[in-house]
Amino acid sequence: MTEARGLTSAPAAFRLLQVACLLFWIFFCCCQAAVAGPFNLSEARIKQLAQHPTWLKLLHFDREGRQSEILTADFFLSPAGQQDPQAELLADLAAYAAPWPENGDSHARCRFPARYFWLAQQINLPNYSLRNSQCPTFSRWSLPDKVQSISLFLVSGYLGNPASVFGHSLLKLNTGAQDDQAGMFDLTVSYGALVPQDEPVWRYILRGLGGGYQAGFSDRYFYTQDLVYSRTEFRDIWDYELLLSDAQRTLLILHLWEVLGKKFTYYFLDKNCAFRLSELVELVIDEPLLGNARVWYAPTETFHRLEDIDQARKAAGQPGLIKAVRFIPSAQRKLYHQFSLLKPEEQELAQAVIQQGPDVLHKQLARLKQERQAEVLDTLLAYSNYRLTAEQPSPSAATKAAKNQLLPARFLLPPSTEPLKEVPALDSPAAGNRPLLTGFGLGYEEERGGFLRLHGAAFVQETLGRNGLEGDELAILDTAIGMGEEFFLEQLDLIRIRKIKTDFMATEEENPWSWQLRTGVAQDDGDYDAVFAFGAGRAWQLSPQFTAYAMTDAAAHSLEPYLRLRPHLGLLAGTGDCKGRLLVGLESTDYQGDTQPFVSAEMQWGLARQTSLFIGIEQAENAKFSAELKWFW
Repeated sequence: MTEARGLTSAPAAFRLLQVACLLFWIFFCCCQAAVAGPFNLSEARIKQLAQHPTWLKLLHFDREGRQSEILTADFFLSPAGQQDPQAELLADLAAYAAPWPENGDSHARCRFPARYFWLAQQINLPNYSLRNSQCPTFSRWSLPDKVQSISLFLVSGYLGNPASVFGHSLLKLNTGAQDDQAGMFDLTVSYGALVPQDEPVWRYILRGLGGGYQAGFSDRYFYTQDLVYSRTEFRDIWDYELLLSDAQRTLLILHLWEVLGKKFTYYFLDKNCAFRLSELVELVIDEPLLGNARVWYAPTETFHRLEDIDQARKAAGQPGLIKAVRFIPSAQRKLYHQFSLLKPEEQELAQAVIQQGPDVLHKQLARLKQERQAEVLDTLLAYSNYRLTAEQPSPSAATKAAKNQLLPARFLLPPSTEPLKEVPALDSPAAGNRPLLTGFGLGYEEERGGFLRLHGAAFVQETLGRNGLEGDELAILDTAIGMGEEFFLEQLDLIRIRKIKTDFMATEEENPWSWQLRTGVAQDDGDYDAVFAFGAGRAWQLSPQFTAYAMTDAAAHSLEPYLRLRPHLGLLAGTGDCKGRLLVGLESTDYQGDTQPFVSAEMQWGLARQTSLFIGIEQAENAKFSAELKWFW
């Protein structure tokens, strides 16, 4: 009996399933008709809107269109909205006509103003208004009629944080307020990982590489960003003001409101600050910013792409994308520049006050004429403010007392009649070579003979490249392969950093040292030698075209001798498209003090914007020569 009931009930269950599916289909069609009817949309039009590139960008669907990369559930009105853009479109249209709740800010029109702004340009949205009095919180945030333009900021690299070595990006809403010319109270939007406090660096790197953190957009007044980047980490900034139409600017601002606080998965190498901010700008311009996004995406790549689009538009007789580029020097660079404007005897006087304390101030100032006393006091006050910020959150009592003694002395003197000369602007990194390198050329070694040479780097900002690095260098996975009678690895630098410091004040608190670091593998008489080297020394700018430095490297090798010293002198020469470097030094060859002299000379000429010719000669135990064409992309 039991088996009979089971067999006879199967067709009945199947019929019930058919009825349920039919009812679900009817219900779905009725819902779609209920949404489409008031807006007079056909099913084909709904599908077209749901697959429109702008709609997919508003929902942050991935490049393949599979699903949204936003993890926060309340970013979607439809339960299926994260995977189904059409379901989200229907839900948004239905929510548009929903009654207003007591708390108007919770209505879909207030939560997703960019979606409805864009839809209003595609279809007829009854009673649509860009400014809605029932959305008070959004109205206050968006500053209607006050934002005059939008900027992208490129922040220089910072070696104190692994995620900031290659730079950082910010977006800023410029109001152009007359009482805030520097824009300190303009809103900025940044994207970053949500990292627990006191996270170990090794864990931060591993989790950042593997998508182990969530991340999101946050907004702050610019003065808070200036405090961190310019006054604490001493990083330069390049302000790229974009030339956007009113509609483009409005859509971008509305969408910023939608994504603030929403969570993404953070990837250090590609889905980082530069990638996400580029996505925001891509929403409102026709050209792609992320077309070259690969496994590796550095902040400078966004700005290289902005430069390309700007030039292409102007070449076609159209308005460009970049309205202006403005250099914002770090607080440290401003201070060093102000100090450099003092005469030599005034610099000595200022350093004496800094080293001995403000008690000797009046004795030292008495040596100067009154009009020069003001310049020295202004510099000393700038130094005091610089130190107060650097010592935050707990400035020393001595630093506070020094400023308190300097201020009254300055008030006794008349104001300066001449404006302070501006810090000379540095070219943006995006005005130079791109970070990815490919090279092809010829090599020669005394024992091996001639060979073809392939050269590449995942990221490189070269001392000899077209850039404003002032002698600095950063290279990642810089690899050279030789092809002669056999293939061989000529050199692999996992990481190579050089920091040349010519501007500093001779005080106990200031670091005057230049330094360099290299870890990798190199050929040594046919064998592979793993190397970790660190060197330090001093550098001097002889003129705008020449910089000299003296360093000593201490290196650990996998081949004997395992520990080596390498004192050397360097000379950097040239600017712009033609640069050179000369090295002369000694390298220890055993532990008894024997050394091997070496000399090397390198020259690089910029043939085109992203193409250079390099020639290098080295003479140590054996002679080496290389010549190659380099392409940066």
